Amino acid sequence: MGNVEYDCIVIGGGIGGSASTLRAAQYHLKTLWVKGTRKTAKASRGKYVLNIDNMIGVHPDIMLKQVKKSLNTEEFERAIQHLNEETFHIGTQEIVDNVLERIESQYSELVTVKDLKAVDIKKDGDIFTVQLQEKPDSEQLEVVTGSNVILSTGVMDTLPQVKKTLKSGREVDDIKWVFPFSNLERLLYCIRCEGHLVISGAAAIIGHSEVACQIGLMLKERYNVPITMVTNGESLEAEDTTRKLMNHHGINVETSRIVGFDDQETGEEIIKKKAGSDLHAIILEDNTRVTARYGLVSLGIYKVYNELAIQLGARLENIDKPDELKRVLIEDYSAETDIRGFFCVGDMASRKDGGPSMMQIYTAQEYAVRAVDTIERRHRKFQRAEILK
Repeated sequence: MGNVEYDCIVIGGGIGGSASTLRAAQYHLKTLWVKGTRKTAKASRGKYVLNIDNMIGVHPDIMLKQVKKSLNTEEFERAIQHLNEETFHIGTQEIVDNVLERIESQYSELVTVKDLKAVDIKKDGDIFTVQLQEKPDSEQLEVVTGSNVILSTGVMDTLPQVKKTLKSGREVDDIKWVFPFSNLERLLYCIRCEGHLVISGAAAIIGHSEVACQIGLMLKERYNVPITMVTNGESLEAEDTTRKLMNHHGINVETSRIVGFDDQETGEEIIKKKAGSDLHAIILEDNTRVTARYGLVSLGIYKVYNELAIQLGARLENIDKPDELKRVLIEDYSAETDIRGFFCVGDMASRKDGGPSMMQIYTAQEYAVRAVDTIERRHRKFQRAEILK
């Protein structure tokens, strides 16, 4: 395998990167985890998933039950009462933090963690060379080498522009107004991860495409809650049959621009709340108030973070879109691309054989483990061959 620094270089600080790094450590592979910088973390879809309660076993009540059982004495009665009243979340960040803590406490001799951004990658023979950077435009680059690379840098959704008028009268048309509601899971992005949350009340689908309309129909058919399509100034692109189904289910379409989000219920006494922690309506430019406990953003992918794959010449999806919107093709369940030793997992990957690779947290973990399985199997095969020479 040559003189390499690491058996495995993992690039990406989300679920896929965490799962890859932990499994590589458990297999005793010398591993570098390139988690990225604060800026790259903010650009991740996973940053907006507050609760991962669609995964069996990942729910705070499991641990809370154990904690309350251990405190089940008169001495801790007040503590148990406090736990019953508290709201706990297990989201992407909590899982990543837990993996980091486990690695630092159990596998620090095997895993090196760097909060840097991978900006360049090359392959010479069997060796990958990756350049790492702390800040954009910095001339200080750290160079590392490895025999395998797992890329899990993800994608970013297109966010809705909000046309907001400030108290000064100045109008600011920007995506930044959605961040508080995205960060606290009032604006949702994944129909499979978070779609079930709409059972609690009315929902708005922010989008205008056929895909967005199908998501609206799906939620209506599943949960029978009021659904409104908010196109944010765009024309609806639904097919005729889709429009008929929407009319049958009473799904309204509002085409006016979004100008704000209301966290107060109509007629209730104004209560000071943390920005983004609650949602009751989406306010439109024509003064329409769209009742919504949740909004689901369906505007398509803004960017696939595939730059490193492109640098290596890995094959992308053959679709009529710019390269920055194309996912990286992987061979099969191994998550390996057409470049040997280069693996892609998570939202950024699609299978060449057309097999299932649903962009989910649990499938990101699955493909991460499969990738490390492949690397470790080859590593042991090489070691055996060296012994038997």
